[in-house]
Amino acid sequence: MAIRHSQALPQAPENRKPDDPGHIGHHLVGRVVHDSDTGRIGKVMDKVGPRYQLRRLDGGREWEAKGDSLEVVIPLRCKYIARLKAERRKALEAGHPDAAHRFTVAMCRHLRVMHP
Repeated sequence: MAIRHSQALPQAPENRKPDDPGHIGHHLVGRVVHDSDTGRIGKVMDKVGPRYQLRRLDGGREWEAKGDSLEVVIPLRCKYIARLKAERRKALEAGHPDAAHRFTVAMCRHLRVMHP
């Protein structure tokens, strides 16, 4: 049987900014998270109301996520990820963004499957 907390989290005053340490959700801004609703990994760019704005690690369009669907990704020392990162960096330096994107996708899949 799961225990539910009936007490709601306190709401941040409207005049507080995301970089204010008292701002609810400030601790996630700048962190890399996994969005379980979409299965995507991204960096938290901002928090507006109850939702977070995330962006892919290689840039691109932001998307919104609910706070309860986010999980902080812990950096791993994985040889496979290190190799994929090196190949991605080489592809970017050689001017091949499509190949770099494929390496990014491979990293995300590996993280999702092998390091849940």
